[in-house]
Amino acid sequence: MKLFLLGRRGGVTHWLEEAASAFRDAGHDVRLGVVRDPRLHPALQRALAAPIVDRIAARARAFRPDLILAIGGYHVPVALLEQLAAMPDRPPMAAWVGDNFAAEARTLAAFYDLAAYTDTGLERRHAELGFAAPALFAPHAVDPRFTAPPTQRTLRMVFVANPTPGRRAVVAAIRRPVAIYGPGWAGMNSHEIHAGRLAAKALPGVYARHLASLNVRNEFNILTGLNQRNFQPYLTAAPLVTDDPGDLSLCFEPGSEAFVWRNVDELNDLYARLLAAPEAAHQVGEAGRARVLAHHTFDRRLELIAGHLGVTAS
Repeated sequence: MKLFLLGRRGGVTHWLEEAASAFRDAGHDVRLGVVRDPRLHPALQRALAAPIVDRIAARARAFRPDLILAIGGYHVPVALLEQLAAMPDRPPMAAWVGDNFAAEARTLAAFYDLAAYTDTGLERRHAELGFAAPALFAPHAVDPRFTAPPTQRTLRMVFVANPTPGRRAVVAAIRRPVAIYGPGWAGMNSHEIHAGRLAAKALPGVYARHLASLNVRNEFNILTGLNQRNFQPYLTAAPLVTDDPGDLSLCFEPGSEAFVWRNVDELNDLYARLLAAPEAAHQVGEAGRARVLAHHTFDRRLELIAGHLGVTAS
């Protein structure tokens, strides 16, 4: 398939870059239209907005893709969507959306032939706001190459995340030390803090070195869905220790493929049990890894999105 991806480079989870890499590895011809690049100063990015839009649109016209897929589709400039929609014999256009949005996104949504949401709560919001495009649930996914060699695991959970008030409250209540990677976690003195953003290439090794991976919902972006950190650790067989955002059972079997807690008391009890019996973490990690490789790869998501648009993902 000739696939033209729109999106923002250098995001916290590198969604655009991982999708492009995985699609290429699956044999697709992939070109990028980068709508934001952290290497450019924001003021320069704004000043070059019109030329950037024109260059991306020209690149798409010359490429003649079978599908245009916007990663984080409600962050794409309207001016670019207008040009792409006006392409002669334009291909189907789909948005893959993972962040919360408001009614103002209606203008953007109107350009897409399909809106795919990583969160069933966002899919319901789409319907409640009366957006015109068809919608479907398409959870986050993984690049199967996002892995690391087996290594000795330390008996400690790891949490890779940006802090939010809700996340800080949960971490502050965890009684045993957790390894935390990310900026803004100052003051969590009872835990092992690794300040600053973790490079994407270093992330698999971090998961591979720890007993399990903690996840806590980002209360600002997530309604009921899972984020990428719910899937990535499993490529190193690091089991998920997660709250229940609602969509978890649509992606994993709680108990056998993921450890689930609903309050900090349950989290502390669960952590203590895993430290006492790490073989249970290993079993769940391997089961989750099998699930992810079978059902939660980028190629499976492309089949789902393209299939709804009548495009063959080959």
